[in-house]
Amino acid sequence: MSLFECFIIYIIIWWILFFISLPIGVKKSKELIAGQDAGAPEKTYLWKKFIIVSIITLIFTYVAVMVIQSNIITVAS
Repeated sequence: MSLFECFIIYIIIWWILFFISLPIGVKKSKELIAGQDAGAPEKTYLWKKFIIVSIITLIFTYVAVMVIQSNIITVAS
């Protein structure tokens, strides 16, 4: 498996996990400012989520590559 293929697997897993993590820990603002959406989050913690998801994705990518290379799941070339 080439480095490019591993990178593509990483990107796909990262996007899925990142979108799953977006609503986690988000709290609505208690004080509404005129013109502000009532559902706008107070803090999103995007950098924290970015780092955590990146680390988890490395683990998932490693497992996925090992499964593919061990021929448990075959990928057409």
